[in-house]
Amino acid sequence: MTWICWIGIAVALIIFEIITSSTFFFVCLAVGSGFAAIAAWFTNLNWIIIAVFIILSILSLCFIRPIFKKMISKSKTINSNVDALIGVDVVVTEKIMPFKTGFVKVVGEIWRAKSDVEIDVDEVVKVRNIEGTTLVVKK
Repeated sequence: MTWICWIGIAVALIIFEIITSSTFFFVCLAVGSGFAAIAAWFTNLNWIIIAVFIILSILSLCFIRPIFKKMISKSKTINSNVDALIGVDVVVTEKIMPFKTGFVKVVGEIWRAKSDVEIDVDEVVKVRNIEGTTLVVKK
């Protein structure tokens, strides 16, 4: 195959990526075919050109695709409802002991809370997790 054919394949793969909105799979194959076009420019040996395509497509799938996926998924999710309490500082209103729940005040509301360490009244703690109607807090 000539280098022009490999460029055409790369362009077709990029267009197919845009149409299907896959997660950078066809772009990685387009990278491989782009390097195959470079190899075809320098040699006419088809086995070398195909080997370059296969190797660089696999390498781009292994290394470039995760980077692109991570860049796309950096959108910050906004917690709502009860999940919005995670990470909030709260004040202990009734002593919390290991294996025994106490109470905390969260934005004017009293919530049941538990922790794996003892926490005294009026200490400020952070909500770590929510289990049912009980807040799991840490110092």
